Amino acid sequence: MNDYDMEKVRASLHYFRHELKVLLDLLESYEISDYEQKAKLQEDLIIRFKRYKEKLKREIKILIEYDANLLSSDFLLPSLAVVFAYLQDIGANRINPNSIQKVVQQIKKAYFFMERCDQNINTGT
Repeated sequence: MNDYDMEKVRASLHYFRHELKVLLDLLESYEISDYEQKAKLQEDLIIRFKRYKEKLKREIKILIEYDANLLSSDFLLPSLAVVFAYLQDIGANRINPNSIQKVVQQIKKAYFFMERCDQNINTGT
């Protein structure tokens, strides 16, 4: 894989990891918010969560169907697919005070997995 391909892989992983971090930060602020703030944050969380899952799904589909560079697909596809699997069980209706702990737990798992993949690529292993 050449340097350009590796940068593409790094950029994509960084983007998806950053977006997960934004979701985690919003979820943590949601947990400590009062009722009025939760109502406002819940709408934003649902929109961001749906958007994230759609982008992730679209990226996976592109890598499977259209990306001719198999080497970058070999690095990106497994990590994005695992993250998608972690998030697949979370529907937007689960973002509520009763289920928030499960949502946070799954997103943290996805985030730490993505972080580990990002570190592995940056160290060259």
